[in-house]
Amino acid sequence: MGGLGSGERWRKKRTADSCMWLDTRAFRQWGWLAAPGSRSGSLGWGAVRAGRHEAEIQYDLTVGESAGSVGLRYALAGDPKAVIDYRVSLVTTACHLGGRRWWFQCPLVRGGTPCRRRVRKLFLVGRYFGCRGCHDLTYRSRQQSDSRVYAAVRTGVGLGHASLLDRLSVEQLGFMLKVATLREKQRGRSTHS
Repeated sequence: MGGLGSGERWRKKRTADSCMWLDTRAFRQWGWLAAPGSRSGSLGWGAVRAGRHEAEIQYDLTVGESAGSVGLRYALAGDPKAVIDYRVSLVTTACHLGGRRWWFQCPLVRGGTPCRRRVRKLFLVGRYFGCRGCHDLTYRSRQQSDSRVYAAVRTGVGLGHASLLDRLSVEQLGFMLKVATLREKQRGRSTHS
């Protein structure tokens, strides 16, 4: 009855925490974004073997008062001779209580249009660093189901007791809302079947 691929579980998106990333907050904490200035060096990720990290990225960082850029140079694990070399823009926005917040501008191009989204983190997926949106990344917590909701639906916990709502905490109300949402989805599926 089913066609090609029917019955397969849907594939989960790749998660942001499974990728290597660059973070402007870390750059600021390390003192790299003190303007004006420049620096260069290398960043390492993963386990250290024979005195070297699993992955290393060479960088050169140039920072002005309100903008800057970081040059990234690295080789991919599958092809160490293919060196990737490009620059990523850094911009700032003013904070409400003074000071400036630093952002990367996503360097990726999608559909012929540069993204340039301001982001705190850039993630390495494939060959280039880019924002979470361009790489279609999600967070692990978005993929975890709330087993308590499914258990409540199975046991028949209902929302029929309005007087109980006055005594519930915000967390408990949130849980009950999830239960009600799941029940509504299940009812919708059963009427369309």
